[in-house]
Amino acid sequence: MSDKMTGEDNVSEALIALVGILETRDTFTKDHSVRVSHIAVRFGKIMKLDSEFLGQVSRAALLHDIGMVGIPDAVLFKPGNFTPSERNVINETPAVAANILAPIKSLAAEREMILHHGERWDGSGYPDGLHGEGIPLGARLIAISEAIDAMTQNRSYRRARPISYCMEQLEKYSGSQFDPEIAQVAISELCKGLVRKTKN
Repeated sequence: MSDKMTGEDNVSEALIALVGILETRDTFTKDHSVRVSHIAVRFGKIMKLDSEFLGQVSRAALLHDIGMVGIPDAVLFKPGNFTPSERNVINETPAVAANILAPIKSLAAEREMILHHGERWDGSGYPDGLHGEGIPLGARLIAISEAIDAMTQNRSYRRARPISYCMEQLEKYSGSQFDPEIAQVAISELCKGLVRKTKN
């Protein structure tokens, strides 16, 4: 391995460590990125995706929230609904993350996954309004895995939802927000006990 690649790998590890530090700002999201990574890789294995790609998905999932570094505490810890301007701040975090990762050439694939994990299957997402298979597959895996973790874990603005509720939402938004193939994989795995709701 070249010195350059070794240096970039060190940077990757440092960025992942930074995400861990960011998550300590909010006890409700502690270990969120690790859980999202595990869920996304699990779904990818079921879909028989190759190991190199799954490694990229794992790293992207671990880094997907790094753009939150600039979110003020008043927004991050807000107990109620976001205002439109606050929602815009949240929606800008994938682009912020992509800018942070841009100099690291070895993370080019991960950068694209992170940049587009806010896209929706029907094209109504952000930042570029991509739709269907035009959204990177890794981004689609991360999006649904993040949604599952968000629903089944306690958050500052609400308590964890039941697994049954999570499954209902995946079914409801399959083909609009979520890739329908991944949504069906997710529902099947939730039936098997892949994820457990945080105790209230």
